[in-house]
Amino acid sequence: MSSRVLPPTRSYAPNLAPMVDVTMVILIFFMLGARLVVEEGALPTELPSQVGPGGGSSITIIPTVRITLIETAQGGCQIFLMGSEIPGTSFTTLQSILKQRIDEGANAEGRVLIEAGPDVEYQYVVSAMDACVGSGFQNIRFAVSGISGQGSP
Repeated sequence: MSSRVLPPTRSYAPNLAPMVDVTMVILIFFMLGARLVVEEGALPTELPSQVGPGGGSSITIIPTVRITLIETAQGGCQIFLMGSEIPGTSFTTLQSILKQRIDEGANAEGRVLIEAGPDVEYQYVVSAMDACVGSGFQNIRFAVSGISGQGSP
């Protein structure tokens, strides 16, 4: 009797081991990513109730202190503070007025703008800066104006 040998049966099922490995890696990746997002979004904060949308906070606008220097016909310098001429036209007077403003509650960290015309000597600009620093102001800026000759700003 002759026996017939049957061909071996082949299994056409895919190998699931690599797919399970990849699935586990993706699952771990998303779990770790989701955990970081939760920690980042849940930072504890203690804000005052007056701050933020609907709060009762008020905004205070600190004006810029403007000092304008204009050269006179005699070679001197006129000093204007916020558009008003300083009496005596001396930088010690300017310093005392600025110091008085700080004593009255002006912010020493507020902006001070020293504006000088192109004809004003540099020593006057430095003297104005010294008066500002001597009175306690810290944030000093400089500007060149197109004003030349006499007149008020």
